[in-house]
Amino acid sequence: MAQHFLRYGDESMAVGGSFPEAGQLLPSFMLVDEHLRDVALERFLGRTKLIVTLLSLDAEQGGLALLQQLRRKLEGWPLLQFIVISVDSPFSLHRARKEHGLPNVVLLSTLRGRDFHKHFGVLLQDYPLAGMTCPALWLVDDDDRILYAQRLENADDDFDLAAIRNALLAKLPG
Repeated sequence: MAQHFLRYGDESMAVGGSFPEAGQLLPSFMLVDEHLRDVALERFLGRTKLIVTLLSLDAEQGGLALLQQLRRKLEGWPLLQFIVISVDSPFSLHRARKEHGLPNVVLLSTLRGRDFHKHFGVLLQDYPLAGMTCPALWLVDDDDRILYAQRLENADDDFDLAAIRNALLAKLPG
């Protein structure tokens, strides 16, 4: 598989790790929520999930604005569980929830799950964002099989909403 890069302003940064693709089972994880509780992927078994990694909820590019745009465009899917993962501390996640609401969104930190970056192929390896998570998403079915996966190539880009909708529609029974 070719090396992936994220463009952020004038910088092009290598992204490391093994990116799970459509058709594969999503690797398990254990991350931390805004209340300092450990949360495993298995907690969401039986639900269709949209798992999104962001640079940071505080980032101007690849952050909160990207998440809010995604939520607005997918409002018609109320049973879709949004899970947002970033390197932000649980305290920052708590502050973001208080300031922006983010109803029906699970916010998780990689604070105690540093292996997540490599297992999900979102580890930014180069300065100035080394150690952060590349903006990416996985649409995952009730049994944790990936229906659609995308990693952004530019922090200014948006996710492919048409492809996400198509994958959701293809999942619907008959």
